[in-house]
Amino acid sequence: MKKRIIIIVVVILCVFVGSFFIIRFGVVGRIYNLILNNINEESPGELKYETWKDKDDNEYEVEFRKISVKDSLTGEVVEMFVETRDPKIIYLFFYKGEIEKIEGSRIYFMVDKEGKSSNWFSFKDVDDHLIVFDIDNYDLESNPYSMERYWPDYITIKSNDPLEPSEFIHSAEELEFLVGDYVMVQDTKFSDYYTNEEYKELTFYLE
Repeated sequence: MKKRIIIIVVVILCVFVGSFFIIRFGVVGRIYNLILNNINEESPGELKYETWKDKDDNEYEVEFRKISVKDSLTGEVVEMFVETRDPKIIYLFFYKGEIEKIEGSRIYFMVDKEGKSSNWFSFKDVDDHLIVFDIDNYDLESNPYSMERYWPDYITIKSNDPLEPSEFIHSAEELEFLVGDYVMVQDTKFSDYYTNEEYKELTFYLE
């Protein structure tokens, strides 16, 4: 759940390849996999500090640590700076079930299994019940790559291929092709460690 760490790493890596454009169109999934599997947290690394601004233009200082990561596909080792403070998790829910229908901005999701927040691979059967996700309750207008606020809300679709990047969703209509499908949903709310600004993530994982 280290979203801010991931976005900073993505920006740094895009500087290496000379293009910011590829963030949304090819490397996010691979970088996410690289970061989660290859960070050496036992090595403290060099620290540095940067001054950032929140959405109200207030300045605050952010601490970063240098780490080394290894791409399991190429074997290349890259050094980069990542944040030392994780966002706070307000809630974290995992569900499995079927998307029954989509009406306007609302996604009707029939749940038959629920997961533990501490282990998203451990699900238990529950009585079927309906959850309605309303996209209008998510702030999807902000730039997700802006460094002037922590993170906007975002909704994504993630395939079962760990190397495939997530697809960002901006309307319920973009999920129409999943109606009738059995999927896993992660519903999370975070709070920024530095500014306490809250933001939400809704992810649909294809089975």
